Amino acid sequence: MEFNEARLYEMVGAEIRGARVRTTPRMSQATVAKRLGISRASMVNIEAGRQHAPLHLLWRIAEILDTELALLVPSRAEYLKCWDVGDLEPAVAEFIESYSDGDPATRRMLTDFVRKARSRADEHTAS
Repeated sequence: MEFNEARLYEMVGAEIRGARVRTTPRMSQATVAKRLGISRASMVNIEAGRQHAPLHLLWRIAEILDTELALLVPSRAEYLKCWDVGDLEPAVAEFIESYSDGDPATRRMLTDFVRKARSRADEHTAS
């Protein structure tokens, strides 16, 4: 497995978004951006993983969201899990392996899609 910088920043962005929406009261992207001295568009791009926030900015984001910086950065195990299809149903994992034909980007995209769909379905049935 080769290191994928884009995927790492997507994961960091997802953690930032998760921490932001869990604040009480819920903090908007605009509020966080204003406190950081950046544009809302930059905050949107950081959360999407398109803009790579430097360490000092990540530290400030953690401070504003009242969380630890380490919680915004995926562990090695979490990063590697995004490549692992082992937690998926065997037929789904087999399809992903077959369809991706060794292409890690396709494998990751399909794995992410299935996990997000399953997560949303679980959320829907829980409510």
